[in-house]
Amino acid sequence: MKKFYLFAAAAVLLTACVKTQNLDEVAPINTDETAVSFDVYTARATKAGKPQEITTAVLKEGPGFGVFAYYTDNAKYDPYVKPNFMYNQQVKWNAESKVWAYEPVKYWPNETGDAAITDDTDYVTFFAYAPYVISVPSSGAVKVPEGKGLDETEEQHRNITGMITNNTMGDPMIKYVVDWNPKTSVDLLWGVQPENEDPIVGKYAGFPFLDQLKPRTTNPKELEFKLMHALAKLNVQIDADVDANNHDQKVDSLTRIYVRSVTFEGFASKGALNLNNTVKDTPLWMDYNGIDNLVGEPVTIFDGRKDGKEGHRDGVATREKVLGLNPEIIQSAPYKTLELTDGVTNNAVNLFQPIVVPNDPAVAISKVDPVFVIPNGEEMAITIEYDVETIDENLAGYLSDGVTHGSSIKNTITKFILDSNDAKVKMVAGKAYTITLHLGMTSVKVRAVVNEWDEPAEFEVALPANE
Repeated sequence: MKKFYLFAAAAVLLTACVKTQNLDEVAPINTDETAVSFDVYTARATKAGKPQEITTAVLKEGPGFGVFAYYTDNAKYDPYVKPNFMYNQQVKWNAESKVWAYEPVKYWPNETGDAAITDDTDYVTFFAYAPYVISVPSSGAVKVPEGKGLDETEEQHRNITGMITNNTMGDPMIKYVVDWNPKTSVDLLWGVQPENEDPIVGKYAGFPFLDQLKPRTTNPKELEFKLMHALAKLNVQIDADVDANNHDQKVDSLTRIYVRSVTFEGFASKGALNLNNTVKDTPLWMDYNGIDNLVGEPVTIFDGRKDGKEGHRDGVATREKVLGLNPEIIQSAPYKTLELTDGVTNNAVNLFQPIVVPNDPAVAISKVDPVFVIPNGEEMAITIEYDVETIDENLAGYLSDGVTHGSSIKNTITKFILDSNDAKVKMVAGKAYTITLHLGMTSVKVRAVVNEWDEPAEFEVALPANE
C-alpha cells in the first residue's frame, strides 16, 4: 500500500484520553477482568500554529470520538487484520457519572503476564478520530442519526463521508470532503500517543497505540489519545484597492467587480485520512479511495451563474459548480433589479460563504469565516477570475446579464502565496492561514487643456475697383 507523508507535523494538541503500558513491558498482572476505559482532556495550541480551539467542553457536549481496535492474539499488528475488537466505537461523555463511556464494554485479554495460565501474548491495537459520526458497519457509509432529517443532521456528516467497513483488512481510514461553507466546515482529528518522560514509552509518542498489552495493575489509567488536527484552517478575504492602498476610495456607483471563480493549488478538496500515521504527529492523507498517494490537483470554486461565463478557461458551461463563494461578491441578479449586490468593494469581506445571512440587518458579515482543507505539502497558488463591469447606455455592448448596456472586462490573475520572507508557502496540518486578496483598481483619468487662440493674421486684398 502506498502512503503519503506530509512535510511537517501539526503542532496543535487536542487530547482525547487512552493510556496503557507499552507492549515491551510485560509485568505481573491480575487475571481479573479489566475493562478498556477512556478519558479526554484538551491542550492549548502551541506557537507553531493557531487552529480552531476544540475544548473538552466541545467534545463533551458533542458526539465524542470514535475508536477502532484490532485484536491480533500473539501476532503484531499488520495490514491484513480487521477491526475485530472495536469498530467505530463511540466514546461519549456521561454527564451524570462524569466519565467517558461506551457500550458494550470491552475487557483486556488475560493471557499475558506471570499470572497467566499460558505463555501467550494478547496484542490489541487502538486508533481514534474525532468528531464521531455514525456509520453503517457493512458499507462504511456515514449515516444520518435517527430522528433527524437531512437538513437537521449533525454538521460533521457534511464533511466526513465514509470509512472502512467492519470486514475491511488494513488500516482504518476516514473519508473527508472539504466544505466551502464555514458554517458547516468541520475539523477532523486523529489520535496518537502523548509525550511521556519514560524513555521506553516516550519513543512511541506521536504514533498510534500499536500492539498494546493489558495494563499490569488492577486499577489502570485510561487509554490516553492526543488528538491532532489533520487539516489546515483557511480564511480568504477580498477587497478592492482603488487608486490607493488605504482602502478609503470607493468603487464608482456605476461599476461592479464580480468574482467569477477562484482556483487554489496547494491543498486537496477530498481525501482519506489513514489513522495509522507513520511520521510522528503528522497526518497520513491518501487519495479518496484510500489506495494511493494524495495527489495535488487544482480546486476551483465557481460563482454559480449559468450564463456561459462560468469562470473556467475552456468556457464550457457544463463545468459550472455551485460552491461556496460569498453571494455578496458575485452577480446574483440582473443589474436593473433591487437585489443587485455591490460586488467587491473597498471593504474586505470573506471570499467564502459567510456564516451569517447577508440580508439580515441584525447581524454583520463576519470577516473571519474559515474553512478546513486538506494540506498536501505543495506550494500554494491562487488564480482569480473576475469581471469589472460599468453601466454605460452609450455603448453597444452588454454586461453579463445580457440586458444592460455597458463595458464588461474579464481579468485573470495568478499568484503564488508568499510568506514574510517571500518564500512560497506550503500548508501544514494544524495551522491557520489567512490570505487577503487586494484587487488593484486604477481609474481612467482624463484631462483636457484648451489651447489659446493664435494672434490673428491680417491680410489686405485689392479687388477690382468699380467703374
